[in-house]
Amino acid sequence: MEPFAAVLIALGLTVGVGALVALHLSPTGLSPIRNAVSQYGITPYRGGYRTQTLGYALAGVGAAIAVGGLRGSSVLVVGLCVLFALARGAISWYPMDAPGAPSTQTGRAHGALALLAFGSLGLAAQGLSTQLAHAQVHPTTALASRVLALLMLATFVGMAATRQARWNYFGLVERIFYVCMTIWLIVVAAVAA
Repeated sequence: MEPFAAVLIALGLTVGVGALVALHLSPTGLSPIRNAVSQYGITPYRGGYRTQTLGYALAGVGAAIAVGGLRGSSVLVVGLCVLFALARGAISWYPMDAPGAPSTQTGRAHGALALLAFGSLGLAAQGLSTQLAHAQVHPTTALASRVLALLMLATFVGMAATRQARWNYFGLVERIFYVCMTIWLIVVAAVAA
């Protein structure tokens, strides 16, 4: 079952990262430094944004299966991967509010789903590190997962800080989170393969 999980992660990341690259190369008028990735979802390129979110959701399903198949597997870590997959799968149906526009229920739902996706994946990375250390298996993967969990936490705090201080670097910090998220999913696929 674990090689199947690695295939799901690889397929999901191929779709998700491919869509992100296509969005960044398209003439959207958005800045990868300033603008949130979710802003692609309120442009004519929303289909590419949805493709990206569904790709990462598929990778999250693969991660849940992979983590569940590891020795000393934790229901909590599997559940966090499932939460990530569900949040990523749903988020594009709840577009963010346009910058400067009044807050809407849909926009607030988008924010909650983003927090759920980013938070659950960061906690899953930390939990996997602990799970592997307790089972005394895959020490390199445990270390990588711990480092990535810390980096995700740092970027999560960085995103909040840039929003609060109204700095124009939210997009850059969020994309660093995306890199950490992608690397963690690759690490999980590697340990499952």
